[in-house]
Amino acid sequence: MATYGRDDAGHLEQALESLAGQRLGASEVVLVEDGPIGDAARAVIERYRAALNIQSVVMPRNVGLASALNAGLQHCHHELVVRFDSDDVALPERFARQIQAFCADPAVDVMGSFAQEMDSVGILGRVRSMPVSHEDILAKLWACPLIHPTVAYRRSRILAVGGYRTDLRRSEDYDLWFRCAKAGMRFANLPEALILHRFDETSHLRHAFRDALERALSGYRGASLLGMPLWKRLACFVPLLRAVLPTPLRHPAYRLLSRFDPRRSGQPD
Repeated sequence: MATYGRDDAGHLEQALESLAGQRLGASEVVLVEDGPIGDAARAVIERYRAALNIQSVVMPRNVGLASALNAGLQHCHHELVVRFDSDDVALPERFARQIQAFCADPAVDVMGSFAQEMDSVGILGRVRSMPVSHEDILAKLWACPLIHPTVAYRRSRILAVGGYRTDLRRSEDYDLWFRCAKAGMRFANLPEALILHRFDETSHLRHAFRDALERALSGYRGASLLGMPLWKRLACFVPLLRAVLPTPLRHPAYRLLSRFDPRRSGQPD
């Protein structure tokens, strides 16, 4: 996990409380403080430090998510690493289900799941479904069929491809999955929502046009790296159209485009 100064301390508390409520507890929680954090967030961390065996990695300044996660990976002591965001909620079976699935299929390197959307005050929304099999995920990798805060992965395999690219602002996970695929890693998604993912109208405010362009270019480069057809490479630019809309129209456009999301694979919401 990583947190930084602008994170909501109340959301961070909900995230840590959800980790404390796991049926299968984590061996450790590596929490990167990406630059100075406020007193409220620090008090939350200290309340959960002993119960969750929180190992803090303190960055002297804000370095961004990619660099923060790379630093955190260097401090993880176990091969299986579960990613999580500081404003999401992990459902009680999350760790147990993913570890069980890794044990059942040792060939899998990166494993995600579905996620249920939740707004800033905790009201639940739709379930985001994703392709489940390795073959389906690989075929739709251009559409980023892995929800980053749901994934668990083998630490050695992620480090072997260089971890997260630190020159990317918003698409560090998208880029990573392409490099993992190029290295021959195997993917899977569990067909159930294992986290509540914070996402609503305000989420679009955090994504500027340059971030959307970076993501589109990352997709194009990644799809090219894997030799995907030209139409898949060009399809990476479709979400960019949403970023040029006035802010009040972005969320309705997101909902509309979601009906045609190739990642849904016919799974019900």
